[in-house]
Amino acid sequence: MTNGVLLSAAGFLGLLVVGAAIEVCARLGLGPATAGRALGAAMRTTPGRAVVLLTWLWLGVHFLAR
Repeated sequence: MTNGVLLSAAGFLGLLVVGAAIEVCARLGLGPATAGRALGAAMRTTPGRAVVLLTWLWLGVHFLAR
């Protein structure tokens, strides 16, 4: 593996750890809303649904299509 690949993997791992920590804190009542509540709130409005759709499309193109 090259240094760039290792750096990218470390960055994604860091984001995953931070996201998991925020989720745990939210479930314990120590932080913001959980991911499920945030997604539920976004899906109540048309612009929120559009953002969720575009996010899924972006993730699919960048991570699943390769």
